[in-house]
Amino acid sequence: MNNTSNLKKFIPFIIILGLLVSCTGGSGDGTSKRAGINEVIIYESADFDKMNPITSTSANSGIVTRTLFPSLLALNPEPPFDYLPILAEARPEIEEVNEGDFTGGLTITYRIRTEAVWPDGSPVTAHDVEFSLKAIKNPQSDAAHLRSYYEFIGDMTIDESDPKKFTFFCNDRYFMAEIWSAVTPVPEYIYDPERLMRKFTVKQLSNQEEAERLKGDADIIRFAENFNAQKYQRERGFVVGCGAYEFDDWKTGQRLILKKTKNWWGEQFTGKVRGFENYPDRLIFEIITSDRTALTALKDEGLDVMRGIPSKDFKDLEKDERFLGKYNLHTPMQLAYLYIGLNMRNSKLSDKRVRQALAYAMDVEQVIDVLYYGLADRTVGPIHPSQPYYNKNIKPYPYDLTRAQALLDEAGWIDTDGDGVRDKEINGVKTPLRLELLMPSDNPVGEKLALIFRKNIERIGGKMEIVQKEWTVFIDQTKAHDFEMMQSGWSAAPTLADLKQIWHTTSYNGGSNYVGFGNQETDDLIDKIRYENDVEKRDQMYFKIQEIMHDEVPYIFMLTPLSKIAIHKRFEANSYVYRPGYMVEEFKLNPDFGVKVEAKMP
Repeated sequence: MNNTSNLKKFIPFIIILGLLVSCTGGSGDGTSKRAGINEVIIYESADFDKMNPITSTSANSGIVTRTLFPSLLALNPEPPFDYLPILAEARPEIEEVNEGDFTGGLTITYRIRTEAVWPDGSPVTAHDVEFSLKAIKNPQSDAAHLRSYYEFIGDMTIDESDPKKFTFFCNDRYFMAEIWSAVTPVPEYIYDPERLMRKFTVKQLSNQEEAERLKGDADIIRFAENFNAQKYQRERGFVVGCGAYEFDDWKTGQRLILKKTKNWWGEQFTGKVRGFENYPDRLIFEIITSDRTALTALKDEGLDVMRGIPSKDFKDLEKDERFLGKYNLHTPMQLAYLYIGLNMRNSKLSDKRVRQALAYAMDVEQVIDVLYYGLADRTVGPIHPSQPYYNKNIKPYPYDLTRAQALLDEAGWIDTDGDGVRDKEINGVKTPLRLELLMPSDNPVGEKLALIFRKNIERIGGKMEIVQKEWTVFIDQTKAHDFEMMQSGWSAAPTLADLKQIWHTTSYNGGSNYVGFGNQETDDLIDKIRYENDVEKRDQMYFKIQEIMHDEVPYIFMLTPLSKIAIHKRFEANSYVYRPGYMVEEFKLNPDFGVKVEAKMP
């Protein structure tokens, strides 16, 4: 407000104006161009892979599909991270089996909520759950990444008098049986209109020998070809669930739009039962591959939610009063870790001394201080530091180029021709220590990290080329083991860690063991952990496998970051440890925030 010589005369008016106009903490005139708009624009740094909860493998797709396809149970995003009944009317009844075919196993019995229906009005039944489980177990479907998690289910029966009630028969007493039994069903009438999978039983598909035989069955192949087809991954009318939101549109590389489901069966529980929130009318996932472009959009209110804000920019935003007038900033702990994966089956990297040398050459403390501005913590393995079975006795590899050089000498990598690059004879061929680091493109922090790593590798007598690929290409290459080193990260749920999918040797093809880690000892530990319900014994096995990983260096484990999130103030919203750090379906609009109010002189 301009100064005047008659300031005292205007004081009452100033007070009235302050009460009438929404205050946004230094945001100009206190108004917002997004005022009153009940839709959420969410930043995504990369495109999605698929909109099918069974075939999708990317974490960001999972964030979207949970709003389209509710599961029987969901994980509460707040401590103690208990299980919430969503499609199921209650948590299941679990009983131990001590006789018959499933002796030593479990029975898990659910009932689907009476109110649950598909978009055509037909009820969600146990047949849909059975179909979805069969789709996962179909040996030709693109669900190899899930199949190992469902090995414990050996059969399923449906109550003859109640098609919404069913029982899983479990081969063993898997330590995460309850949450993994919480299948995410897709409608059989959409995804298998010919009911091809009804020709096969869960018991058949759960038998490894039978499943292998069925790979050549014409109906198995026919179903899988249809189910894996693009239309069931991204087309309106074929991406169909029974969730609070429905698929509306997807423009590749630009945006994905969901709209609130009309007459949704679960709306009667909204505000009464956790997990049934659906307050925004639309959810718009805006794909922006450049941090700079995303930040510009955020500051201009072109985004309502942004996670993964670069640390320096986040620190700057904390001081920007104009920005803070429109956005709240959040820093929940992130259940994730950043790593450099080393292809253990590559001839240059097969010797663990080489991998250890590379770990000594990675200056993680510099990365945390310079690139993350202190908003991260060191980590030593795949278990999150917040978990009680994280091995605190393991010390991270320090930055030590002298030790790295000594290890390379021991491994036989010597500069024999004086060209400045170490070399070694491998299979009769003189091979220089020239390595490629594969990483996703448009990742400025990741690129700076790679440059630090490259400089240090040169200091110990190697060379490194940075190869950047678009996200989907990067994913395809890592799955195909088509890399020497790769920079990436994993996120997790705050539950017990099942290491099989990423670290078991059987997960090398079809799973996520991209680096080729493992042997009989580690496989045995992973298998035993999965069925050990004695906490103390299980923790000791967790400690042991972390020690082995630290010694073998399949990954250079670097850091666990804090989430850096901005959320528009017109929404009442919380932040969470659980990925992605917020629940957009919970965002409740404050219709008065940022609305311009005309003040009249009294």
